[in-house]
Amino acid sequence: MCYILIKKAIINFMEETIMSSLEKVQSIDMIKYFRLFVAIIVVTAVFYLGFEISQTPNAYSVLLGEEQVGIIVEEVLAEDLLKEAKLCIEEDLGGTIDICSELTVEPIRASQKEIIAKEELIFKLKNQISYDINAYSIKVDGVEQAVLINNNDAQAVLEKIKAKYIEEGIKAELISFVEDVKVEKKLVKSLDDIISVDEGVTLLTKSSEAQKIYTIEEGDSLWGVSERYNLTVEDILKANPDLEEEGILQIGQEISLNIPKPILSVMTKEEFKYTEPIEKPVRYEKDDTQYKTYIKVVEPGEEGEKEITAYKVRINGYEEGTEIISEKVLKEPKESVVIVGTKTPPPKSATGSFRMPTSGRLTSTFGQRWGRFHAGIDLAGPVGTPIYAADGGTVVEAGWHGGYGYLVRINHGNGFETYYAHLSKVYVSVGQKVAKGEQIAAMGSTGNSTGSHLHFEIRLNGEAKNPYNYLK
Repeated sequence: MCYILIKKAIINFMEETIMSSLEKVQSIDMIKYFRLFVAIIVVTAVFYLGFEISQTPNAYSVLLGEEQVGIIVEEVLAEDLLKEAKLCIEEDLGGTIDICSELTVEPIRASQKEIIAKEELIFKLKNQISYDINAYSIKVDGVEQAVLINNNDAQAVLEKIKAKYIEEGIKAELISFVEDVKVEKKLVKSLDDIISVDEGVTLLTKSSEAQKIYTIEEGDSLWGVSERYNLTVEDILKANPDLEEEGILQIGQEISLNIPKPILSVMTKEEFKYTEPIEKPVRYEKDDTQYKTYIKVVEPGEEGEKEITAYKVRINGYEEGTEIISEKVLKEPKESVVIVGTKTPPPKSATGSFRMPTSGRLTSTFGQRWGRFHAGIDLAGPVGTPIYAADGGTVVEAGWHGGYGYLVRINHGNGFETYYAHLSKVYVSVGQKVAKGEQIAAMGSTGNSTGSHLHFEIRLNGEAKNPYNYLK
């Protein structure tokens, strides 16, 4: 507005001067007034031109929001310098950002001293722009657990966690997380919300104690379960007050295990192969001339063999079981033929004396053995060797019994019981009455056994006695 008023004033002054000069031409020499007129015109033009120049914009003010950051010569340079400032910040962070500040440019008149170099403007932009960081969130079962600066770091955390549970020298064909794991992009305001790769690994593998219910399987013992889950027997007993260290575990029994449980659990599957016997079929032929207790193998037959390919499944390094992939028969089994009597035997009752339950070589006596108490005697022989009742009585247990493997227990009355352990076959059932010398089972190596043998015990009122003090 001031500029327009001054411009009008100059024009008016020039018009008045010219009109005044023309009026005086009649009374003064024409040349004298003409020179005066020209001089006035020149002075006025110079003044007007200088004023015009002083008001023309020659630079641009760079604004972030309403705050001026600096003054530059070229308008287009502002956006380029903002991009350079953004790249510098991203290089320092190791990630990408979204700029929140609004950049504007306004033309202004500025002195040379007010104009700044582009390096200085980049520095100012770096320190004054506001931005959000494009981070990456690791979510476990839908819950955010860690935030990393970029996707590469997030993936590195997950790969390092997987690597913790791959044993040296073992190739895991399949490795995955038990939980649902997702990596999602997320905007954060500050680096304080972001952690490093090592911090992410530590956080997601931090363990808290969790309870696992374990179901007892054939062949299990407290020692074996503790070894499998890297616990002590004392740990298991503490979690299960109703258990006893020398107690008997039943197949299907459930026990509690307190094992470490991290935020993120890793499942590995390792392929392996092993062979397993194929049970031979048995054909029984009846003999009406023999008692029902009579059993004679006329054709021993032969077990077959198969190759099994399976996965060994581990969770956080703890073995959880196997998954069978395929089976291949290596050798077909051969049928066994057994003659069995059909005549009803005489009444069965205790005689008060005990006979040797089988033929075999004595390999372990009653008493202390390997620093522990051995409650019976061990008689070694081939798998399938007949086992006979040491005296008449009633079968009170017939089946799997923890470390005993397959077990037959007979009550003979008067507080006496006999135990027949590690059997391969059991021919009697609970409640059945047996006579002294009647075959009740076949020798084997089931349970905690180092080879085919019979573990034989005589107990009186629950207390183990030396069998040789009673055998006749």
